[in-house]
Amino acid sequence: MLKFPVIRFKLPAFMQGRIARHYIDFSLSRVLPLTALMSFGILMGLVFNTGVGHPYDKVIHIGFYALLTLSIHALFCCRLRISAVVAFTLGLGGEVMQGFLPHHEMSLSDTVANGIGVALVVALIALVRSESRQALLDDTQDLDLGKMGLQAVPTRYLSGASSEGSPSDK
Repeated sequence: MLKFPVIRFKLPAFMQGRIARHYIDFSLSRVLPLTALMSFGILMGLVFNTGVGHPYDKVIHIGFYALLTLSIHALFCCRLRISAVVAFTLGLGGEVMQGFLPHHEMSLSDTVANGIGVALVVALIALVRSESRQALLDDTQDLDLGKMGLQAVPTRYLSGASSEGSPSDK
């Protein structure tokens, strides 16, 4: 299997005490999606005036910032707070930049849509993490069919037919 080269940068000392990993992993599989999203965002948000209608514009903002948060989250090796702050800061910076461009306008509703996209991914990742953590903590309980007044039905391997009443046994 093809392995991509990995480049790791050590984080500053003031950050190392607060997080588990002391490096950022810059492998091609982590950087490529982020680069594609950033290029799309710069081209569509700052260079071109797409003229997308009002409700669909917000859906694009929500989806884009959800994907951006997810790719930044992969780059920062599962540091959810850092990836959320970086993605939302990029959204704020993009809106401020649009305020200075001649054919664009800065919009509070776009900023809210960016925040919703970031919040959706943060909530989804937090939910998956809590469910995984809870699944690891739960103990498995064996079912005692005899105690419940039930009896297991003997079946043939992979056929699903009962082994007692099959014609091949007679």
